[in-house]
Amino acid sequence: MSAGDLIASSVSGADYGYALMWALVLSLLARYVFVAAIAKYVLCNNNSSNSIMEGFARIWRPLPFIIGLCAFALGFGYATYIIKGAGTAFYNLIGRPGDSEWGVFYSAAALVAVTLLLLFTRRQYATFEFVARAAAVILLGSFGAVVLIQGFDPAEFVQGLTFQVPESTGGFESLVIVAALIGGVGGSTTNLMYNYFLQDKGWLTPKHRKIQLIDLAVGMLVILVINLAIWVTAAETSVAGSAIDDANALAGLLGSTIGLAGEILFWLGLFFITFTTFPAYSYGQTKLLMDGVVNTFRPAGDAASQVAGEDFEKKASFRWLQGGFLLVLPLIFSLPVMPSFVELTILVNALAAIAGPIIIIAIIVLTTSSKFVLRQHVNRWWMTAALIVVGGIGVWASYQAIVGIF
Repeated sequence: MSAGDLIASSVSGADYGYALMWALVLSLLARYVFVAAIAKYVLCNNNSSNSIMEGFARIWRPLPFIIGLCAFALGFGYATYIIKGAGTAFYNLIGRPGDSEWGVFYSAAALVAVTLLLLFTRRQYATFEFVARAAAVILLGSFGAVVLIQGFDPAEFVQGLTFQVPESTGGFESLVIVAALIGGVGGSTTNLMYNYFLQDKGWLTPKHRKIQLIDLAVGMLVILVINLAIWVTAAETSVAGSAIDDANALAGLLGSTIGLAGEILFWLGLFFITFTTFPAYSYGQTKLLMDGVVNTFRPAGDAASQVAGEDFEKKASFRWLQGGFLLVLPLIFSLPVMPSFVELTILVNALAAIAGPIIIIAIIVLTTSSKFVLRQHVNRWWMTAALIVVGGIGVWASYQAIVGIF
């Protein structure tokens, strides 16, 4: 669960009601297929490696570096809105003291400073993981309670699951919203970070495939339920049909239904999600870059397993890249003159969809040939067909993002 999920679902529901809900379901199905295929290579490859970047290098040596660089660039984009979102939430939780225009920037700067300190402590990511789980519980409880209190329209809900693209209204083009859903909820380069989750879990062999698929399915189900609760809340509130381009308007989605407690719950949920997301994203996207660099430029004699086992995060260059480019520099976008948190979220996630097709094509190549994975784990025809469909969705979303934004 990320800030992209929260914002994309909220804006979609508020601006278009239930009409684009099919895109949410489609994006999560695409994410499941996409991530499951990534995990298949990591667990079932025939090269004794646990790195997806090593697989990309087997297709074309420069590919890991290109994808890693793309991931790092998108990581900067993600950081611009996630850090601003964390600052906005924290500023509202402490009562909006002082100058409201600069309060968000000062709050964001303080949170980045805390994060930089945590980067040099032990088990820092275990702490972030615990807080992230708490955020998911808060969001599910708060938005779920609102849905139960205000109810929803079953007929409109079902109709929203049918393919339809309404005329643009509110602050964003409808097709840009769809692209943002696919980029933010469906994911792009962020899906590649699942590789490191498997490494941390110790799931690195074919015998872990079953538990990995179950774990992934449960995670997708939780994300779906939370996003649907957020979407229904946005669609059913009095602001539905109006432009949502500010975080305060999103807080009003809950406040208009259950009062001040609703707004506080929203800010708590947003704070926990963003404050745990930008450290994790900065870590993951930096690791993708360094993993890509090493797999592209490694000496010919180095074994893939040796490269995959490198502790990139222990290198000074890793800390400088993560802290300087993905934590400190993005603070510029928290200045008052910059676009709002909501606007940055939609635009960055729409752009994220552009990187998806390249990665999906590479994953299809890796999982459909016994040249790369163990013969018994080569994709069956329907698995490949599903990946091709996901790739087609990614190409369509990329086109819509480019046309809608530029």
